Amino acid sequence: MRINRRDFTNVSTLAKQGYLAPFGDSRTVGIGGITLGGGIGPLQRTTGLISDNLLELEMVDANGKVITASKKRNSDLFWASRGGGGGNFGIYTKYKLKVRRAPARATVFRIIWPWHQFERVLKVWQRWAPSTSTKLGCELSIGPKKGGNVNMLGLFLGSKKEALRLLAPMLRVGTPSKKTVRLLPYPKVVNFMLDPDPVLPQRYSNQFSSGYGRRPFNDKAIKAMREFLERAEGGTPAGFFFLNWGGAVSRVSPKATAFYWRKAKFYVEWNSSWLKRSHAAKNILLVRQTRRKLQPYIVGSYINVPDQGIKHSGPVYYGSNYARLRKIKGKYDPQNVFNNPQSIPPG
Repeated sequence: MRINRRDFTNVSTLAKQGYLAPFGDSRTVGIGGITLGGGIGPLQRTTGLISDNLLELEMVDANGKVITASKKRNSDLFWASRGGGGGNFGIYTKYKLKVRRAPARATVFRIIWPWHQFERVLKVWQRWAPSTSTKLGCELSIGPKKGGNVNMLGLFLGSKKEALRLLAPMLRVGTPSKKTVRLLPYPKVVNFMLDPDPVLPQRYSNQFSSGYGRRPFNDKAIKAMREFLERAEGGTPAGFFFLNWGGAVSRVSPKATAFYWRKAKFYVEWNSSWLKRSHAAKNILLVRQTRRKLQPYIVGSYINVPDQGIKHSGPVYYGSNYARLRKIKGKYDPQNVFNNPQSIPPG
């Protein structure tokens, strides 16, 4: 099945045709970019990363040559393109991805807590989420203290009864202000998970960072989170985002594709945003200070959430796969035509 950049349209269409295709956390995320960086999302514990479902691709190199890559043809480029990130080797024009039969129905859930309960919720979530059924994908978003809340969104590829049993530890935490657990036809599951993005101010800037949780955040790490959330700007996207890990993602060897960080407990990213230019420096500093404080608890960083504050970023994004990626870069783009401040240099 060939999928172009209109990610949500194709995922929705495939769902109506009875197919389950992996997707990201927003309907505005294009399949082109997310696949090359690995491609995380709520279905990953069942299907693997989006890039794990890549069967074949087409790329145009710096000389205008069209190159087809798969496991049997230009296999080194195919390996590098599953997690090596965009803007490194060439311009990608086609993808062939594996899809699976979707269940007729699946369960979705959304639970919302007041912001001040985020510490209690996170302490339970980070121990529950990595060990629950691999048919359950779950996002936990924690907004800024000013105007934010705690929002758990997810899906379970099974019955509502079984979902409620699995969700019991989270349903007992704190005093949720909203609980939604529904069994829906699969096409409506996709619509539920990919609600339209909120309307945001046209002119705002933000700074992201990310990592993979190697162990649960303790009180010291959560204190650093609280400090960030108390200082993060309200009114525009800001806060923490967690996604549970394991399952099909971790069953793939870190060396099997360019995406290295397979053995984590969870994924975490945080961002601060601002409307006024005069607020840029303090918000960027806030994100980078928080990364330093959380460093004992995380490894790596997700190339699809680039952080220009990371120095010597290659091993941080790609782990021990970085050296091989440099050799492949030297083969397909030896003049480094495709480059950016954190791109892979030729080996």
